[in-house]
Amino acid sequence: EVFAYLHDADRRADWDAMADLARLEGESVAPGARLHLRGRRTAPSWVGEYAEVDPPRSSVLRLVEGVGMPFSDFRQTIRVAPGEGGSRVTLRLEYAPRGAARVLDPFTLRPRLATAVRRSLENLSRRFA
Repeated sequence: EVFAYLHDADRRADWDAMADLARLEGESVAPGARLHLRGRRTAPSWVGEYAEVDPPRSSVLRLVEGVGMPFSDFRQTIRVAPGEGGSRVTLRLEYAPRGAARVLDPFTLRPRLATAVRRSLENLSRRFA
């Protein structure tokens, strides 16, 4: 149930602190499927492609193109595992900043991304509490 919720494009804005709109190309989440994400507030909009999908355990969404993305590489890994009385969700962002973003990363990008991940996990926790 948790994995399905996390991969439902219509529900993405409910939990993802960085996206206010998501649209999946195609019928289902599978390797090669593309997800269009519109950034919330100052977050950039981007298109990701599922590089790996292993329901109900994990997925990896990688950057294909992005408007305002300060990264040369960006990957979002979602892992869902059994936990005490429910599920444990891990949301991991891996990225390579480009240009001036490399210098600013420790002061702007990293703290903003950490806050967004924390908010996203809090949203999920409230949803499944």
